[in-house]
Amino acid sequence: MPDQDVKADAFNPSTSKKQAISDLEDRYIKLLESKIAHIESQLRHRKLEEGPAIEGHVENSEVEAEEAKKKSRYHIVLTEWDVRKGKFEEQSLPDIEDMTLIGPVTKPNRAFTFRKITGARSSRHHIMDDDFSSSSEVDVVSPELQKLLGRITSKWGWPEDVTQCASPYSALIYSWQEAQKEATAIEEGESDDEVQARNDLKELLRIISTSSGDVRLDRYFKDRKALLSEGTIRHEALWTLFPPGTLIVGQPCHEEPQIFVVESCQKSVRVDQKFGIVCYSFDWNGTVFSRVPFVMEIEQWGRERKSVTSLPFYPLEFHEENGLSRKESIDTLKKRLVDRGRKFVSFCVAEKGKQMFNYSNGAAYFHRGGTLLQLRRTNSSIELDDQQRGSLSDISDDRAAAAVGLKASWTPIEGAVIVDFASFLTYQPQAPILGSLSRYEGSLVELSPSRRAQSVFKNMYKFDWDRHPANQAMSDEQLLCCPPRVLGYALKQTTWAQLLVKHLDPPNKADDSTFNDQLQLGSEAKDLILKSVQAHAMSGKRSQGLDDFAPGKGRGLVIMLYGQPGVGKTLTAESVAQMTSKPLLSVGVSDIGIEGDKVELNLQRIFALAGLWEAVLLFDEADVFLESRGEGDNDLQRNAMVSVLLRVLEYYDGILILTTNRMRSLDIAVQSRIHLAIKFRELSQEQRANIYVSFLEQLDNKGLVEDFSDLKAWARKDSRRYNFNGRQIRNVLSTALGIARAEGRGLRRDDVIEVAQQTDDFKRDLYEQEAIYRDRQINQRT
Repeated sequence: MPDQDVKADAFNPSTSKKQAISDLEDRYIKLLESKIAHIESQLRHRKLEEGPAIEGHVENSEVEAEEAKKKSRYHIVLTEWDVRKGKFEEQSLPDIEDMTLIGPVTKPNRAFTFRKITGARSSRHHIMDDDFSSSSEVDVVSPELQKLLGRITSKWGWPEDVTQCASPYSALIYSWQEAQKEATAIEEGESDDEVQARNDLKELLRIISTSSGDVRLDRYFKDRKALLSEGTIRHEALWTLFPPGTLIVGQPCHEEPQIFVVESCQKSVRVDQKFGIVCYSFDWNGTVFSRVPFVMEIEQWGRERKSVTSLPFYPLEFHEENGLSRKESIDTLKKRLVDRGRKFVSFCVAEKGKQMFNYSNGAAYFHRGGTLLQLRRTNSSIELDDQQRGSLSDISDDRAAAAVGLKASWTPIEGAVIVDFASFLTYQPQAPILGSLSRYEGSLVELSPSRRAQSVFKNMYKFDWDRHPANQAMSDEQLLCCPPRVLGYALKQTTWAQLLVKHLDPPNKADDSTFNDQLQLGSEAKDLILKSVQAHAMSGKRSQGLDDFAPGKGRGLVIMLYGQPGVGKTLTAESVAQMTSKPLLSVGVSDIGIEGDKVELNLQRIFALAGLWEAVLLFDEADVFLESRGEGDNDLQRNAMVSVLLRVLEYYDGILILTTNRMRSLDIAVQSRIHLAIKFRELSQEQRANIYVSFLEQLDNKGLVEDFSDLKAWARKDSRRYNFNGRQIRNVLSTALGIARAEGRGLRRDDVIEVAQQTDDFKRDLYEQEAIYRDRQINQRT
């Protein structure tokens, strides 16, 4: 029976004295209405006797009552739970006769039986709830009325011939305006039976809208005028707003509006229960565009009415913007979102090597503590199956958050980012994909082939949106439903993230200013790096250079940078990426792991990502991969890691930069694969001064310095007493700036001197402690 599934919902008992009184009042009103209807029926159908009674006629009231019941067009029954007898008892209420019967009176006279049920949901279905204690059902007898109801409601899931239906009559409520038009329509050439069916429908609608026997449905019809005129709704009636196919407005991504299409919703919720819908957006998975389902929920708020537009999501038809009419508001929003959808699509289908974009200081959504290939817990790791590409609808965000033990949030970031849905889903299969919105784990509506072929169901469920090729044109409605974010990787923050479309800009053009002006490295070394990078770019696939005897080997450029910390090794890698306009993919041992069986797979994945993005790959502090292989069980794991790197490196055709602070014993096989090795010596006094000035210029350009000339003079002369490396210089200036900003002013010379002196004292104390420790070690050995 249509809507019968609603009765099977399970809720916990929550009965209150106030509600009990309310129910008694409702029952009293219904009994009163029944009595009035009975009196009106008697007055309306009473026949005045003309002339004297026929002799010999014996009046039999019971027989006449039974005959009257048979002849009545609309039969109303009250079904009530008898606590003493432990069963339902039926009582016939005054029937309603149709005074506009069409056609011969010899035809079957019953159109439908309307059954009002009290105690049904508590006793028949073992559910105790005040509002669920009343309902109603309709047995449709008239074949013509069955067909008419089916024609109106079949698109909402009712059969083509409706023989039975039950409250809340969702399909009929969704079609209410159409049903009202059908009930009063006059079609030329209709048969008497078809005309009669329209009269029957009109009466059915009247009963449902005035005294349905369902407390919640009766309240809905009392509030219907307020919904249409004021845009307010009760929590229990939310389902009436969201028929399948409805376009709704939500804001799951950092308050960015997004359009979804409703797939289904809960038809029956209590006042203390969340209301949920299943809906879908139009999204990209790295290969094709498709519908992607999500679950959206509205928290309970009690019995009072609430503005529809104040809800977390609501039908697009209610959308309003300041100073605009509702129609103007909807048109403005649609245009804005269609334009955004076009940008979204262009970012999604960017060609290989053109997936890098600049993110202009906007919020991004990510889990802190994630690595390149997986999300991890604090102090423990999670085993993830990376063999299969993650799906857009695999797992709920709640489960994902619980799995990783980390809190995801919207955090401002800036710098270069990579848009890559396929890799995001492959290497972060448990990460959220649309803000913190839960994803639907079940399947979408399945219809028979004949129904799927009908345009009404295509328009409602958007079946033809699935597996939409990247090179095929899209409709405005598809663009309208695209999300406000893309999935990708934030290079500077080294994390996978959801990135808002509005903050994505074209990538920065190739820029060699950092390499030429800020990098403190000898001119000869710079010249070697520059020419090596240019030669690699010009050769492309080495068609103009030397090829290895084995096809596909030795086409990459491997540069090793070694020396003390803080002298510019990482900055060199960054400047190489900038002057080649390539992304810089920085990885460390934590991304690769140290377990032999996983190292090779992880290295292959990292090199694959670098190749896919045409990135400059930086292995920072790669000591463990560079040291000479030894003998014995203790060296087996390290030996395996070095061997794996060598194998993978053979076929990498991009730029790889290795950095290390410790050069002890370099493996002979690693040496043979390094094209260029640059030693970084301790910074000279002039280089330190240049680094100070470079950082101070950045701060001055942002208006954070009080007297730049004074600070520059100090950097050129007095800073020489502190033997800091580049990283320490940055830390000194950063800390000094923090002190100045805490006092609400710009950076001064005194701020820098104070922090520099403290840092120098710490260095001296640490050096003394290290000397004492070394002496103790020497004495113990002797």
